Amino acid sequence: MNLLEQVEILWNQGAESRAARWADELRDARSALLSARQKFYEWYPLKLYISHSAATSSRINFSLRYLGQQVATLEVKTNGVVYIYISEETAAANYRLCGNTLSGEYPWRGSKAQEFRKYFRRLEHRENQPSARIEEHSIESEFLRHMKNPTASKFHGTLRGIQPVTLGGLPFQFPVPISGCKGVPKVTNGHIDILARRGTGKGTKISVWELKRPTITAHAIEQAYIYSVALLKMLRTPQSGDFWYRDIIGFGCKVPGKLAIESVVAVSIARDQTRKAFEDKLRAFKSENPLSIGNDTISLHLAHYQKEPLKVELMDF
Repeated sequence: MNLLEQVEILWNQGAESRAARWADELRDARSALLSARQKFYEWYPLKLYISHSAATSSRINFSLRYLGQQVATLEVKTNGVVYIYISEETAAANYRLCGNTLSGEYPWRGSKAQEFRKYFRRLEHRENQPSARIEEHSIESEFLRHMKNPTASKFHGTLRGIQPVTLGGLPFQFPVPISGCKGVPKVTNGHIDILARRGTGKGTKISVWELKRPTITAHAIEQAYIYSVALLKMLRTPQSGDFWYRDIIGFGCKVPGKLAIESVVAVSIARDQTRKAFEDKLRAFKSENPLSIGNDTISLHLAHYQKEPLKVELMDF
């Protein structure tokens, strides 16, 4: 049984109804979320993210991150005042990351929060800057920063015409009801590393990105494919597909009769021999798994990147 067949079986065993419920929840929460987002600004180098669970919670909160690691959450209270909250667990992680010890809840415009922001800004000028605890998180953060760059300098001129899917202008951890983290589909909450739109005009395609830290490639091809198939299923669900396509992914129209989705594996492999072996694996995967699903198609891509400076070589397969 190939991966497509496995996903289709799971889709009918609860995944479809879960995705439809998520769409309903987001539809109901979207107005309040956008209103809450207007209450504060993002302060470099701290970055804000939003997830489905945070957006649809009775207490909407935003993830505040440094180097891709969450260092606090922001919440807009019912009175419209924005608060920063740092749990004891997060404070301990922050101390290991960069030495900051602040914990508790404070007004975002108050002195404690201001000093918190300044602390992270000062880190940018230190000779020995902190390193992310989970390297993939910092890589994802850098990819998002470049994708959001509106100029031709994104990825130092090596990849243009791409932008991430955002919600309220913030990176959105697009949810999928089928996880592929072990290379095998499973009905459980998952999310796409980066969901983007690539191209211009009518040639714009949905681009599903699976990122791996340097030298790591395990399950990357399978994960990207599983998430691409699951996304196609979400978009073809009658009661919610148009909402995902128009309001969340940002095309501003109903789902067209034909869809083309890019399944992109982003890896960094130093040795030519190892890179060739991975490319051969990608070609073999293409020959063994369907890329046409009804009127829709999935195209496989390899995004080979180097970190410093961040450059991307995008290859079709």
